[in-house]
This record gives sequence, structure tokens and C-alpha cells, in this order.
Amino acid sequence: MRLTRREFFKMVAMLGVAATLNKLDTLEAEMIEAFKSDVVETFTKAAKGEVRVAWLQGAGCTGCTISLLQGTHPDLVEAIERFRLSIDFHPTIMLPAGEEALEPLFAFKNGAIPLDVLIVEGAVPEGSFCTVGEVNDTPIAFEEWVRSLGMRAKAVVAVGTCASFGGIPGGRPNPTNARPVSRILPERTVINIPGCPPHPDWILLTLFAVLKGYDVPLDELGRPKLFFGELIHDNCQRRQYYEQGRFATKPGESGCLVRIGCRGPIAYSDCPYRKWNGGVNWCIQADAPCCACVHPDFPDLPTSPFYTEFKPVELTPPPEKPSFIDSRVLAGLVAATAAAGAVAAYKAKPVEEG
Repeated sequence: MRLTRREFFKMVAMLGVAATLNKLDTLEAEMIEAFKSDVVETFTKAAKGEVRVAWLQGAGCTGCTISLLQGTHPDLVEAIERFRLSIDFHPTIMLPAGEEALEPLFAFKNGAIPLDVLIVEGAVPEGSFCTVGEVNDTPIAFEEWVRSLGMRAKAVVAVGTCASFGGIPGGRPNPTNARPVSRILPERTVINIPGCPPHPDWILLTLFAVLKGYDVPLDELGRPKLFFGELIHDNCQRRQYYEQGRFATKPGESGCLVRIGCRGPIAYSDCPYRKWNGGVNWCIQADAPCCACVHPDFPDLPTSPFYTEFKPVELTPPPEKPSFIDSRVLAGLVAATAAAGAVAAYKAKPVEEG
């Protein structure tokens, strides 16, 4: 198997992660390695059919699925490739079509097969605005599937801002009455993983915890506190500019980006130290203002109009800033898997342009 140019640069980036992790003390390194093995073991167990999963897609762009499949952690990707084959229903990656594709959904709905985890991607429009399959030539509303399967599943996970809070489909004036999953299942605890799209780590680690049967600590909006417990503004590398009153007036300038639309002061996520694309970059580091895609009101006020000055309430530094090591460990639990996978992948493969 030949190594493409893109794969080569990805591998080099992962080796950089490995070099960083070498600086961690022995206890932290052992913890990360154990965590990595636990994740792979859990997804492998799911691949053997011991955990039944249905992934529904409503009003959305499929970006959440693409984000998950584009995760840059070789060991996890390998596990997911096995895991996804055991997902009984997923419109994007499943092979069956038509009536054959719907058979698992009816089996779950009728109780013939126990459903462990229901994952919903996309908002839930009203009635005939979104249908999946039919019975006796009568279309079945998507919200009916969410309701019936959600009441049978042991756990319900809403992936992406659309499923978590309504997102763009639920933005004003919302002609289809698109709603979050929690509105359809008020009796259930729905784990919300917002983001447009959400980070692959947020999805993977939450699914890992659910599949493992762990109790996932949630905030008042149903989000895992591990990923959505801190303001982006508090951990932003441009925070000192805000304190000094130095503001950028256009993209590319140094200074806080609040005056060109940054909503970091109202967005809760660990983007500043988890970063994206294998830990390479994130919005503000790329000189783009945060649009608060994880906010429950996105894309309406106060997250819009985009690129317009945002005037938040007076902000003060957080009482305790996470230490450099703590932040690295928190953001790097799965990054360790990336490093290990990159090292294993380095087998003197010829590099080709591609």
C-alpha cells in the first residue's frame, strides 16, 4: 500500500503529537494509553453486535457524520470502520436501500430487536416536512421514528447543533417547525453534542462513554461538561487583547476579534486547546471570529448577524485558569491514540503525490 502526500503530512502531524506527549509524566502517559485501549476495546465490542445502534438523520447537511468519519486517529478510525458495519441503520454509510434498509427500524420499533443507543443527527421537522419510509403507501414522519425509537432505546444522543437545539433548520422563521430531539422526547435524558459540525473527539468520546455504560456528567443544556464546560473566551489566546482593549477591525489584524463578530464570550467548548484537523488549528487561530456554532440559539440572536460587532456583558477572568498540562491532558486523551497510530503507520512506505 502506497502512502499519499496527504497521508504523509497527516502522519507527520501525528508524530508531532507523539513528541508532545513524551513530555508528559509517566502517570499521565499510562492513563492516556489505558484510555486509548479502552476506547478501541469498546468499539470493537460494538462491532461484534453486542451493542445495537440506530443512527437517524433529519433536517441537516450530514456534516456531523462527515466530521466523525474524518477523525484523524488511526486506531479509532480502524475501530469505527468495524463499528459502523454493526450500526443497523445509518442513511449515509449503510449498503441496503428501500424496504430492506427499513427492516431494522421496524424491528426496533416493534421490540423484536432491543435498541441500545439511538443517535439522531439533524433537527426534527413537523409531519410531512420530513419522512422516512412508508406503510401501506402512507409516509412515516421522521418525528414518529424519533419518538418511537427514542422511547425504546437505552440511551439517546443528539449529534450536532441541529439535533441538539434546532440549529439552522430551526432558525427563524422556522417554517417547518424544526425542533431539537429533546422536544420530541421530553421524558428522556438526551445527551446533546452541539457543533456545526461537532468535533470528532466530542462524538467519539461521548459514544464511547455511552457504549461503556458510564454516567456522562451533563450541564443544564444536556451537554457533556468535559467538552462544553468552559467559555471559549476564557481560554482564547487572544484574551489578553480583550483585557488590554486592543481590537481587530478586520480579519488578519492582531487583537481581540469581538468587533468583527467573535461570539467566543457566549460559546462554551474546548476548541481553544483541543483544536481541529488533528490538533492543527481552530477558527480564531486562523483569524476567523468564532460564530458560536455550539450556542443553543445559533444561528439566531445573539450569534448573528455574523461579522458584526458583539457587545457582551462585562467579563472578568475565570477564577481558575486550567494549567498547561491539565489542558493538554484533557484535550489529548484521544490525541494519544493518533500519535500511537501514526508511529505504527510509519513503515517505510514510498511517498507519492496525490
